[in-house]
Amino acid sequence: MDERKLGNSAQIQRVQDVVIEDKRCVLVQNGALELLFNKDNALDIVWARYKGVNISFLSKNGLNDGARDFTGNFEGGFLYTCGMDNVSSCVENKPVHGSLHYKKVDTLYALKKGDVICVCGEVRECALFGKNLLMTRCYEVSKDTLTIHDTLQNLDYKDVDYVLLYHINYGYPFLDEGLRIDIPAIKSEPLTEIAKKREAEKFTITAPIDGGDEDVYYHTLSKGCVRLENPNVGVAVEMTYDTNDFPVTLQWKSMISGDYALGIEPSLTRFDDFKMRTLKAKEQKAYQIKIKFQ
Repeated sequence: MDERKLGNSAQIQRVQDVVIEDKRCVLVQNGALELLFNKDNALDIVWARYKGVNISFLSKNGLNDGARDFTGNFEGGFLYTCGMDNVSSCVENKPVHGSLHYKKVDTLYALKKGDVICVCGEVRECALFGKNLLMTRCYEVSKDTLTIHDTLQNLDYKDVDYVLLYHINYGYPFLDEGLRIDIPAIKSEPLTEIAKKREAEKFTITAPIDGGDEDVYYHTLSKGCVRLENPNVGVAVEMTYDTNDFPVTLQWKSMISGDYALGIEPSLTRFDDFKMRTLKAKEQKAYQIKIKFQ
């Protein structure tokens, strides 16, 4: 960055508070990358845009107050973090995909470190006589890379179980016919009978289909690197993460008209072999996912 060419760095780098549909958000722009973080929903990411191209999926529900059931609440967004008490419908009497997304963020701050903008906050999941889990989220945003740093801390004096799944969602126009999906899977398993029938086309993006069903697959990867590329819009996205932390990568593919979406979801567990992890008293664990836009 040549500061001599700038009257104000906000021309190419900015962080500002915004309110959308009564949701408190933080808008970050760094060069060609623009991200909207939601303070009222665990600092999850509402949208991602790169070089003016929308990358993310926003469902027909849009931003909402969370007062309905899951299918009436689910916004999608670029990042919808699932956990820490549930993913999918694995745990009875817990919200589908967990309570975390519905938590407000505390102690929010943003700062610039040279060409990188950091947005950080804390999300707590706790209860009287129950667990006391703290997630510290720190996002690093450069002109072409988003790095998610999440650290879980068990602040209690007894062990606690938790689970996480990072529901990262792609939508039109980045998601379109011709999108190339490179998932280095050494093993793939369909979640449903319908997905099993369409397994040969799991990496194929078609035109929208009126009606129909979603497909979900479990992938075991040879390395934690998933690449999506749309040559028609000139944008590629590469996600990297540690498969020791995330042994399962779920792929959610919905070619349904009006619900046209692709989810790549690093997860700590499968749904059909559901296993929570344990943090010992006062223990902490860090997770990282890097997403590069090209």
